Amino acid sequence: MSRPHAFAPHLDAANRWLTELIDDLELEPGDDRRALRALRAGLHALRDRLPAAEVVDLGAQLPALIRGIYYEGWSLHAAPRIRDREALIARVTAELAPDQRLDPVGVLRAVIHRLAEHVSEGELRDVVATLPRPIASLWHDLTGHAFEGP
Repeated sequence: MSRPHAFAPHLDAANRWLTELIDDLELEPGDDRRALRALRAGLHALRDRLPAAEVVDLGAQLPALIRGIYYEGWSLHAAPRIRDREALIARVTAELAPDQRLDPVGVLRAVIHRLAEHVSEGELRDVVATLPRPIASLWHDLTGHAFEGP
């Protein structure tokens, strides 16, 4: 009996993101569970800062399986809860717990770099334009790339 392969491209894309995160975070090869935890923590922290329309716009550019992780636990009616750098980092820290071996700032940097690799520059510009100045400056500090507002 042959196995269906309809999901193969989606699995390949998700695994590529995890492999890239493993490299970015300098994890042991094959440490995909830790990379997945980092990806979830970084995506959720960024998502929880964005207004609903921008959450949806960014989600539309993510690979299908990554999109599922991104939307996990999100509500359309949730207002942005994260207002400053410290709260963003605290959100990542809380989701990484109890694994203290991952640095929350390093996780944010790695996730933002994955987004920069795989999401259009126009969408990233829109994302950063919705961020309060302290979080937008953190984005710049982590990437060295500042986007001008609209």
